[in-house]
Amino acid sequence: MKRVAFVIPTLNEASSIGTVLDRIPIDDLRKEGYDTAVYVIDGLSVDNTRDLAAEKGAELILEKRKGKGAALQKAFKSVTADYVIVSDGDNTYPLEVAPEMVRLLQTHEVVIGSRLKGSIEPGAMTRLNVFGNTLLTLLARSLFNSKISDLCTGLWGYRGYVIRNLELSAKGFAIEADVFAECAGTGFDIAEIPITYGARGESHAKLSSLRDGVKIGAFLFKKRLTQTKKRNARAHAEDSQKHG
Repeated sequence: MKRVAFVIPTLNEASSIGTVLDRIPIDDLRKEGYDTAVYVIDGLSVDNTRDLAAEKGAELILEKRKGKGAALQKAFKSVTADYVIVSDGDNTYPLEVAPEMVRLLQTHEVVIGSRLKGSIEPGAMTRLNVFGNTLLTLLARSLFNSKISDLCTGLWGYRGYVIRNLELSAKGFAIEADVFAECAGTGFDIAEIPITYGARGESHAKLSSLRDGVKIGAFLFKKRLTQTKKRNARAHAEDSQKHG
């Protein structure tokens, strides 16, 4: 059986992690012929997130470094599966769409759940967050010449080999921008599905709209510059070999 791995990064998500894990459609995926593994990558939680995740049967991966990016980098090095679904642990993303994402991964290499193509529940995002995400998405599309409608979504699906070929450097909330830049720069085929983005329960957003938005924008410019330098260096090396 092919395997689908769910990767859930967490930091103090005791109020939501149980519900998140319950929403994973394990039975539906098994009916479609897939084995399923669930990993919670916890970054120094001080509540009982880890205990609750373990009680639900998730395999724990601990990350001592701060930041969602650091957690996902460790997960991508630790997890082996044919398909990998990544979702935040705050119960805002509809993991019930995972079978649809896996079906799309038969013909595409990366799939994102787009909030801006779908719907956003009242109170789930401020107008400032929607506006900022839209601007960052337009910037990403312009810099990397790749269509995407929701750069900062926390719901992604990958073929297994994709995550092993991502050279990620972002440690914090720029991780989605980093992943997108890597996928676009490598030429991986990206598809989207519309999703309903839910309001948080007791947990609070860890993203600061203005401060983190500026950091993500700066990261996109830096990433583009780095990719351009690498591409030029490779072209120069190849040209030197031809005329060597």
